[in-house]
Amino acid sequence: MSTNDNIPEPENPKEVRELDKELDALSVSCFCDQPPHVPSRLFDSPTKVSPPRMIDNGAADMPQFDFQAYTQPRTTRTEGILRLEIPNFASLKSKISTPFQYIGSLPWRLAAKTEKSKRTSDAKFFSVYIDCNPDSESTLWSCDAVVEFRLVSRNRAIPAFSRQFTNKFNYNSNNWGFPSFMAWEEVNNANFVRNESVTVTARVVVQKVLGVRNTPKYDFSQMQMNVCDMTLIINKQKLFVNKAYLALYSPVFYAMFFSNFQEREKTQIELEDVVLEEFRELLNIIYPCHKPVTADNVEYLLELGDKYEIQYVMDECERFLMGNEDIEAIVKFMWADQYLLAKLQDSCLRNITSVAQVKDIRTKEEFKNISDTTKAALLDKILKIIN
Repeated sequence: MSTNDNIPEPENPKEVRELDKELDALSVSCFCDQPPHVPSRLFDSPTKVSPPRMIDNGAADMPQFDFQAYTQPRTTRTEGILRLEIPNFASLKSKISTPFQYIGSLPWRLAAKTEKSKRTSDAKFFSVYIDCNPDSESTLWSCDAVVEFRLVSRNRAIPAFSRQFTNKFNYNSNNWGFPSFMAWEEVNNANFVRNESVTVTARVVVQKVLGVRNTPKYDFSQMQMNVCDMTLIINKQKLFVNKAYLALYSPVFYAMFFSNFQEREKTQIELEDVVLEEFRELLNIIYPCHKPVTADNVEYLLELGDKYEIQYVMDECERFLMGNEDIEAIVKFMWADQYLLAKLQDSCLRNITSVAQVKDIRTKEEFKNISDTTKAALLDKILKIIN
């Protein structure tokens, strides 16, 4: 194997070179072309930029993945593993890839293919690549990461074959890998093929991301010092929350935590008539992660938002329903009635453009559950259409 085989490359280097030429012609400095020293603040020392490190484990005597080579605290890292199963490996021709998986708030995709080109000296090789945020047209993001490709061994006597590299991924460097990862004949045998399939993985360790923010995540089953001061118990399961934060959203919780209710002096309160996972979803909606409302959770979020008088949750549910086309109009009318969602009712009425639509609504089983005022509004809508 030549020295160049150990160096990661973009999958389509010609496209990268052409883009560089275009930028040079326009005299445009691309974010991905970092200067040797980033301009420093007035009283800061110049930033030192270390050259990229590339580690090739080889196929034998493979050491463990070297995390100690990176100086950032572990809490700043985000790790993830992508796994690609390649069926009918012997007939592999076109590129095959995994679905996108988010690691460090960026989408990653593992891909593999065969390559026989000048880069491989016209020999057939098994090639692997990693894509990072390839669909973004922004030049303002970057990601420092280490990637380890691993070809899973089917023979216990043969270790897995792996290679790894570091790279600053960005708009002009979002696809890297090894065109000569392993010679085709070395892969296409019983050591790596089982039931005609091959498995390759990519372990991604994100060191630093610029331009893309992390979405906060909360584990309500864990006590966080200086953040949690109340324990809510649902079906004997504990959820650790902040009283003041919940009270800002809910007058019911405000009264429970800070009025003369019996619960005021308690540090643990048991909630009844609530499903644990549904209440956890409610917390994820109102905490700073602000998980979105979906067709799967909107019904019970409306119930909980109404139960605890959380206007933010009711507004988010109403906004979702107004923009959703998959939920039937009769269901929306019913929920608009039940929770007094005037904007939702108005949206449903405005979307009716024919008498046939009203007739269809009247044939639904749920029509008997809507209010007389809504039925009157539908009749008035028919009159407007006719006239």
